[in-house]
Amino acid sequence: MQERASEFLGAIGDSVARRLPHVQRARRFDACALAVLGAALVACVTPFVPHPFAVLLSAACAAAVAVLHCMLRWKRQLFAAQQFSNGLLSIAEDCIKLLDLDGRVSCISDVGTRLLEAADAKEIVGIDWLALWQGADARAAFERAKAGESVSFSAACPTMAGTPKWWTSTFAPVYGEEGCVVAVLCKSRDITAEVDLIEELRGNARVQKDMEDHVDAVFWTASHDFKDLLHVSSAFERMWEMPVAALETDKKAWMQRVHPEDMPGLRGKMRDAVNSGAPSQSYFRLCLAGDRTRWVRADIYPVSEDGAVSRVVSVCVDATEERMNLQALNRLANTDSLTGLHNRNAMMHALVERCASGEPFAYLFIDIDRFKSINDTAGHSAGDAVLKAIAERIGEAMPEGAVAARAGGDEFTIVLPGALDQDRIERACRRLALACGRPIKAGCKTVNMTCSIGVALYPEHGRTPETLFISADMAMYAAKRAGRNAFRVFGEREKDDLARAHLETELHGAIRCNQFVLHYQPQYSIRTDGLVGVEALLRWQHPLLGLIPPAAFVPVLEESGLIVEAGHWIIREAVQAARRLAASVPEVRSVAVNVSPKQLRDPRLVPVLQHVIKRSGIDAECITLEITESALIENVDDAQEVLSKLRALGVRIAIDDFGTGYSSLSYLARFRPDVLKLDKSFVDNIATDAMTRTVVEGVIDLAHKLGVIVVAEGVETQEQLQRLRDAGCDKMQGFLRSRPVALEALLEQAACVEADGAR
Repeated sequence: MQERASEFLGAIGDSVARRLPHVQRARRFDACALAVLGAALVACVTPFVPHPFAVLLSAACAAAVAVLHCMLRWKRQLFAAQQFSNGLLSIAEDCIKLLDLDGRVSCISDVGTRLLEAADAKEIVGIDWLALWQGADARAAFERAKAGESVSFSAACPTMAGTPKWWTSTFAPVYGEEGCVVAVLCKSRDITAEVDLIEELRGNARVQKDMEDHVDAVFWTASHDFKDLLHVSSAFERMWEMPVAALETDKKAWMQRVHPEDMPGLRGKMRDAVNSGAPSQSYFRLCLAGDRTRWVRADIYPVSEDGAVSRVVSVCVDATEERMNLQALNRLANTDSLTGLHNRNAMMHALVERCASGEPFAYLFIDIDRFKSINDTAGHSAGDAVLKAIAERIGEAMPEGAVAARAGGDEFTIVLPGALDQDRIERACRRLALACGRPIKAGCKTVNMTCSIGVALYPEHGRTPETLFISADMAMYAAKRAGRNAFRVFGEREKDDLARAHLETELHGAIRCNQFVLHYQPQYSIRTDGLVGVEALLRWQHPLLGLIPPAAFVPVLEESGLIVEAGHWIIREAVQAARRLAASVPEVRSVAVNVSPKQLRDPRLVPVLQHVIKRSGIDAECITLEITESALIENVDDAQEVLSKLRALGVRIAIDDFGTGYSSLSYLARFRPDVLKLDKSFVDNIATDAMTRTVVEGVIDLAHKLGVIVVAEGVETQEQLQRLRDAGCDKMQGFLRSRPVALEALLEQAACVEADGAR
C-alpha cells in the first residue's frame, strides 16, 4: 500500500512537472492557470483510483476549479472598482464623505481632508458631521437622504481649524443588498468666495440704490445700439414725471417727453459717443404737464470691452436753472443795459450770420446830432432819457425782420434784410429821421433831436462785418459833413476815404517792417556839367505792389502824422548816404532832404539831426534841408527859431518849390536861405514864354546878390538847360540828365564817370 501511495505521488509530481511550464506561461493565477492545474490533477489521479471514484474525483476537481474561478473574478472586479473609486476621489474638487446612518464620517477623500484643513483623514473619521453645520438645514437634508432622496442645500460650516466657510452640499443615499439605505454619501463644494462676492455686490447694489433714490440725477444704462434699456434709476420718475414701469411696456416711452426740436441733437450726441468712443454731452428740453419745460443735461459715456463699445452709461441732471443763468448771462453779454436793444457784440454776431448767408441786406449807422450838448447842459440822466426814447422809436420804425443795436454812446446800427434800392433806402431813412426828430421829454425840458445816417450795402460795400461797419461809419460822417440831419449811402468819395484809411494802416506796417527806401536825384553844375549834389527822395517798396512813388502815399503820411516818424528814418539814411558819397565822390558836397511842415514843428527834429551827424562824422554843411514856402509862413516866428537852431548845427537851408506859394522877396531876406529851388512850373515855360524867362532871370540875379545858390528842378530838354545857363542858374536836376536812382547805382555811375575822365 505504501509503495502504491509513493507511486501515486510520484506520478502526480511527474505530471505536474510536465505541465508546470504551461502554468508559468499563464503569468498570473487566473482561470487559465486553474484549468491547467485541474487537468494535471485529474490526469495524475485517474490511473490510481477505481473507475467510479475516478469519475467522482474528476467531477469534484472540475467543480472546485469553477468555484475558484468565480472567486478570483469577483476579487478582480472588486479591486477594479476600488481603483476606479480611488481615482474619482483623487481628481474630485469637492469634499466627498461617506456618513453612517448616525451622521458620523466613515471615510473622506484626500481633497476633502485638505478643504477641511485637517492634518489627516483620521482627524475627521468618526466625528458627528451634522453637528458642525450652522442651522437645521444639514440635518433635515440628511434625514431626507436616509429616506431615499438626493438632497442639496447651502449653509455655513467651519473647518477643523475653525475657519468659517460656506458650502453647497448634496446628500445621496447608499443602498445595501436588501435594498435598504445603509449609508449616505455627502459631496460639499466650498462657495465662500462666491458668497462673499454676492454679499459685496448686494452691498454695492444697496449703496447704489440708496444713492439713486436720494440723488436727483437720473442714471441709465443702454446697449450700444440703444435698443435695450438695461437700467434706469428711480429718479427718472421725478425728472420725467413718468413711472419707470412705462419703460417696461415701451422702452422708447421716454422719448415722448423730449422736445421734438431737441431729439435730433440728442440722438446725434448719443451716436457720436458710440462712434468715437469718447464722452459727449447734450442739452434737451422735457415737455411736462401744464406747458412746463425742464432743461436736462445728459452726459453720455461709452463703455468699451475688448476694444468695442458694449454699452452706454448716461447721467441726466436738471439743467433748467443752469440754462436760465446762461440765458441771463447771454442777455447781459448781448443786450444794451440802458436801451434794451442789442449791443455791439450782438450786432457783430448778427452781421457774421448775415454775411455767411450770402443774402443781400443794408447796414445803417445812426449818430445823434449834437448829443453831447444834452449831457453838457441837462446832465447825463437827461441824456440817458433821450437815448432810451430814441431806441424805443427806432424799434417802432423798423420794418419786420430788421435788427437794431446800440453800438455805443449815441450811435445806433440797424440791419435791414433784403435787396434795397435807392427809394426803399430813402423811405427807411426818412422814417427813422422823423421818429428820432419828434420832441423828447428829458427831465424838466423838451428837446428835439436830429440824426445823421450812413448806409452800406452787402455785398457792394463790404463782405465782412468789419468792412461794412467802416463803410457805414464813413457814410455817416459824409452825412455829417453835408450839414447833419441827412443820410448818405457809401459812395465814391467814401471809397477814396476808405482806401486812404487802408493805406494809412499799411503805412504803419511799412514803417514797422522797414519797407521804405531812398532814391537819389542827382544835381549837376550847369557851368561844369559835373555831379555836385543829390536830393533824397522817399520810395515805398511794397511787398505786393512793388516800388510805389511818393505822390501815392506821402500825402497820407502828412495827414496821419506818420511823416514825423518816417522823417527821422529819412534823416538817418540820408546822412549815412552823405558819408558814403563823401568817401567815394568828394565832388558831391550836398545831400538834400525834404522837411514837411509837421517835421518842422517837431521838437525832436534838431536833436535827431544833431545826433545822426555827430555819429556819422561828416561835415554838417553836406546836409541841406529843403523846406517849402508854405511851411515857413504857417508860423513865421516858430519857423525862424527852428532855422536858427539848424544853422547853429551847420546844415544848409533851401527853400523848395519857390514861386508856387506865397512868394515874397521879403522872405528871402528874413529866412536867409542858402539855396533857392526854382519850381518845375518855371522851368517848363522858360524856353517858350518870355515873361517867365524874365522872371527867372530876375530871381536868379536877386538870389546871387543875396549870396543864395539857385537850383532848377525838372529840367527835361536841352533848350531848357541852355536858357538856365544863359540866366546864370547854378545847378540843375531833372530827367534830362538822370532819374532818381538807388545809392548803389549812383555810386556806380560816379565811378564810371571818374574812369572816363581818367582816360
